[in-house]
Amino acid sequence: MRNFFPLFLSCLLLLSACSEEKPKAPPQDYESEFPVEAFIRTHLLIETGLLRTNITDRQNEFLSESLGLYLLFLVERDREREFADQVVVLTEYFLDESNLVAWRLEQKDEAILTSPVNAWIDDARIIHALYLAAKSFDEPTYAELANNISESLTTIATEEGLPVDYVDLKTKESSDILTLSYLDEAALKLMPASSNLYSNSKNLLVEAPTDGPFFAKAYSIQNQTYTFDDEINMIDQLYVALRYEQFNLATDRFYTFFKESFEMGPIYGRYNRSNRTPTVTYESQAVYALAVFYLLERGEDEFAEVVMERLRDLAVQDESSEYNGGFIDVMTQHTHSFDNLLPLLAEGRLLDGYIVP
Repeated sequence: MRNFFPLFLSCLLLLSACSEEKPKAPPQDYESEFPVEAFIRTHLLIETGLLRTNITDRQNEFLSESLGLYLLFLVERDREREFADQVVVLTEYFLDESNLVAWRLEQKDEAILTSPVNAWIDDARIIHALYLAAKSFDEPTYAELANNISESLTTIATEEGLPVDYVDLKTKESSDILTLSYLDEAALKLMPASSNLYSNSKNLLVEAPTDGPFFAKAYSIQNQTYTFDDEINMIDQLYVALRYEQFNLATDRFYTFFKESFEMGPIYGRYNRSNRTPTVTYESQAVYALAVFYLLERGEDEFAEVVMERLRDLAVQDESSEYNGGFIDVMTQHTHSFDNLLPLLAEGRLLDGYIVP
């Protein structure tokens, strides 16, 4: 590992990056494992190692969500050098002096502007990836960095023993809302046991009401109430279903709804909560990718393969196109990093992986 890891790491634990050490340009000297990976590396991964959100109106925006998902992919695929470079991106650009991670960056001319808030789920994914990499690459400094972020996340970014969606990095004022899809069991179990976040989070899901096949979206810590959206977002629902499965909690009614809907036709992006009918006419790459993870957690491997085939059908399948493999509207160039990184992780998980995003 030491041959790859940047020399500035000795500064890392002091919460400052050495100014002379800059992220390296992403290596391009090998074939990508998956077509969507080639698309990401060509169109979303820029020279500094940052991942742009899209290639049109948000091409100068970079999200901690993208960084966390990409770190998970790199550690799962045993990409030691690239993972090290992305840790430089983390510490150089995203890591706040509080040891929390800014959720959004924006490039204005030569300057990089940093969002003043974090996002719990993005910090949790990054912690998860760092702990996995510490073991996989025999690099204890990754675990030390994960410990630092985890310590801040479990003290600053909690209320009443529960995670909160975000914290103001300067004032430390926090939200009192917890989005249930943020309760990533794989990350929570790596955090200090003394915080009781794992058991509290599981209990919150156990006690959460459902409405037919649908899960609650969020919990107000101050009011101690759960809330539902009238229009159901299937990305949120599949993420919550995945969290339930991670905690070994039942999701049978949602599974039945998903299976019957898939068999009758495509899964749409949004549904009416009352009558369970689609409210939009589009399919979502992220929905199908999350469904792959959800079904694998349930042990529905064959069904997961069928859903993955539908997901692949949505990608550009034209080897003469510069966008081949990408999840992008070629005419409008509309795409999103999330809609490409989740399918990339799903490809790795189906091949021989173990990560839950």
